[in-house]
Amino acid sequence: YTIGGSFWEFGGPDLERAKLFVMIGTAEDHHSNPLKMAISKFKRAGGRFISINPVRTGYSAVADEWIPIRPGTDGALFLALLHELLAADLIDRAFLARYTNAPQLVVLDGGERDGLFAFDPAAGPPGDGRNPHNKLVWDAKAGSVRHAYEQDIEPALEGSYRLADGTPVAPSFQLLRDRLAESTPEWAEGITGIPAARIRKLARELGETALGQAFELPIAWTDAWGVRHESVTGRPVAFHAMRGLAAHSNGFQTIRALAILMSVLGTIDR
Repeated sequence: YTIGGSFWEFGGPDLERAKLFVMIGTAEDHHSNPLKMAISKFKRAGGRFISINPVRTGYSAVADEWIPIRPGTDGALFLALLHELLAADLIDRAFLARYTNAPQLVVLDGGERDGLFAFDPAAGPPGDGRNPHNKLVWDAKAGSVRHAYEQDIEPALEGSYRLADGTPVAPSFQLLRDRLAESTPEWAEGITGIPAARIRKLARELGETALGQAFELPIAWTDAWGVRHESVTGRPVAFHAMRGLAAHSNGFQTIRALAILMSVLGTIDR
């Protein structure tokens, strides 16, 4: 529902290229021997392994750092990490603008469509078969509303704008920023039991590794617009999460929060 596909049982951490590996919500019997072998190789190559888990057994026992957390509170940790990453601007803006719905405009008029994405009525509502991706963005370069998937535009991620008919709108990323305003590390400390200072340190480590230690892989690919690229940008932060995140109240939203965290860092499939 968040990233368009499941990585649960069909994907995993790219430990051959990662430099920082964060495991959360995973019991020691998940992907047992293959993952243990991969972690061993990863650590011998100089990788840093952080395990976030209520108990220090299994994988957590061999982690470079164990961060204990109260069961079922992982979502609060993710929100606080996002709060810190956005505050420090440790985010992959190019990835968000190009490959996510972060810049797409949301209606904020208090009416029937309040909270839904704005669309071009001339092309019909999104999903009617004629234009399944009929959404709008604010093009910072032109200073006007444009279709979301046009080439040669600079979609704005923040701000407040108006459509041609005066409807107030804002990019969904702006709404995320607003929602996270009170999700401070101090707020999360009271829920998770993880000290606020440690949450800030983890956010900084995630952002600086993903953005500051990026590299290029010589793998040619073609994007959804038919543009060929000769390389892939690698963001060397890997996550691995399992049912420990989902098997609690609001587990669905916890998983979504992790997907958003990965998107903000630009680490999905990278």
